[in-house]
Amino acid sequence: MKIDSPLGPFQEIKKPGEQPAAARPAVPEPEAKPEKPEKTGDVVQLSDRARLVARATELAQAAPEIRQDKVDSLKARLSAGTYNVSGQVVAEALIRKSLTEV
Repeated sequence: MKIDSPLGPFQEIKKPGEQPAAARPAVPEPEAKPEKPEKTGDVVQLSDRARLVARATELAQAAPEIRQDKVDSLKARLSAGTYNVSGQVVAEALIRKSLTEV
């Protein structure tokens, strides 16, 4: 024998003495509060060395790529015939440069 319930096969199971779901007062869901970022009070302190490095970097970036005073001095010495450098020093410099670029 089959008994059909008005709720169909999904009947609410109640504990003895419990009110039906429709008669229970609705419990409001707690509202989600937006989280506020906390102030941590972090402080950044640079060492004297870091300040010196930063200053040196600024000065290097501000300097011209070509040091015209050096160029003019070498040109004047070449023209006057007073610029003398040994072939060995030039060769060593060329080899050293080519090895570091590889």
